[in-house]
Amino acid sequence: MSAPSRFGTLRGIFLLATWRREGMANFADTRQGFLNSLAPLLALPLVGFLLLAAQGQFVAALSNLLLAVVVLLGPLMASQAIARWWRRDAGWYRFATALNWCQWGITAAALLMMFVAGLLTNAGLSPRGGILLLALGCIVYAVSVQSLIARAGLGMSAARAIGFVLLFNGAAAMLILVPALIRTMLMGNPGGNL
Repeated sequence: MSAPSRFGTLRGIFLLATWRREGMANFADTRQGFLNSLAPLLALPLVGFLLLAAQGQFVAALSNLLLAVVVLLGPLMASQAIARWWRRDAGWYRFATALNWCQWGITAAALLMMFVAGLLTNAGLSPRGGILLLALGCIVYAVSVQSLIARAGLGMSAARAIGFVLLFNGAAAMLILVPALIRTMLMGNPGGNL
């Protein structure tokens, strides 16, 4: 099979973002396809690093860059380990490639949900209710799309795919939260931030 075209990648994102599993056919099951999907995700934090570093804020720039790398690579590393443990790693490159590209679709959907939540807030929904509705909508949508990708890419049942998504996202969250909590406990939290 030849490498999917850029148009094919966009088509795959759209199909998976609208819960159609045939979108998986638009993503390569190769290491190079995976690396190609990762490059744009890593480019954004790198640009942020360069902008902050150019302003003389090197420590903040490096801290932000390292956090972004952990946020991007954590779920991928966790998903590969869990897929291997469950003996479902044969299609992991295609799964990971689709997962990376579909982050753009999930982001677009989150922006649309923000717009709808703003309209509902203007129509009388409390700001707290709007934020809660937005957060819940984003989580449910992201888990549903990622679960579809796991089902189609790794050949899992719906229940197992949901468990898989919750496990690898939970493991990735621990990679971020545990060091932040330890730092807070050891150094205090004078600024009120993690």
